[in-house]
Amino acid sequence: MGTVIDVDQSNFQTEVIARSRQMPVVVDFWAPWCGPCRMLGPLLERLANEPGNNFVLAKLNTDQNQGIAMQYNIRGIPAVKAFRDGSVVDEFVGAQPEPMVRQFLQRVTAGAPSASRPRPTQTTTPPSDPAQRLAEARRLLQQGNGCDAERVLQNFPDSSSAGEARRLLPLARFLCRPSQSGNGELDTLTQNATSALRRRDYGAALYNLLAVYNRAPAGDKPTTRAVMDGVFSLLGDSDPMARQYRELVSG
Repeated sequence: MGTVIDVDQSNFQTEVIARSRQMPVVVDFWAPWCGPCRMLGPLLERLANEPGNNFVLAKLNTDQNQGIAMQYNIRGIPAVKAFRDGSVVDEFVGAQPEPMVRQFLQRVTAGAPSASRPRPTQTTTPPSDPAQRLAEARRLLQQGNGCDAERVLQNFPDSSSAGEARRLLPLARFLCRPSQSGNGELDTLTQNATSALRRRDYGAALYNLLAVYNRAPAGDKPTTRAVMDGVFSLLGDSDPMARQYRELVSG
């Protein structure tokens, strides 16, 4: 049985952010006056209540919760954002046809636990060949799967691939458990960077990481720089965007 809930400023943190660490939460940003919202909303609710679904649908009235709408840069509605592990991992804007919405939900819930069973534990043994092991780590990072990538990269064997593995490890750790500074602005930038990485929007990720780097205390800058170096390694040394951002944090 699916779960459809109403959320607002008072319970967004618990019902969306915290709950998304257990299973995906799909937030429907809507308003009563919005015609397309009246088309998309019932579709989302029907899909959420289909047997065997493994996500929560949270409906947020943007007229009554303008602060959250601004926080998540809602500029048009209906807007749908999917949260996993406390961050936005996918999104779309506008009333979309049912096949597209189903594809969106399949992407969001791929590998996620259902409401009736616990999150599975990863037991796959990393490839023994260093080059294959590095390739597997890169594939996982490109999927935004930092925790599994971290397991592959840890205790990496001595080889010609070990240097790149060391550069990618901070990025894997960042994706697995983004740092919490206790500074609202830095936490928001960190969340934005994490979400962008999971969408493969590396330009947005580096933009937000650079903002964190520039605003962070001197003692925290090396940690952020190491994460950025991981993104540079993932993109490749010849990537123009990697070269541009590397110059901005050099010297």
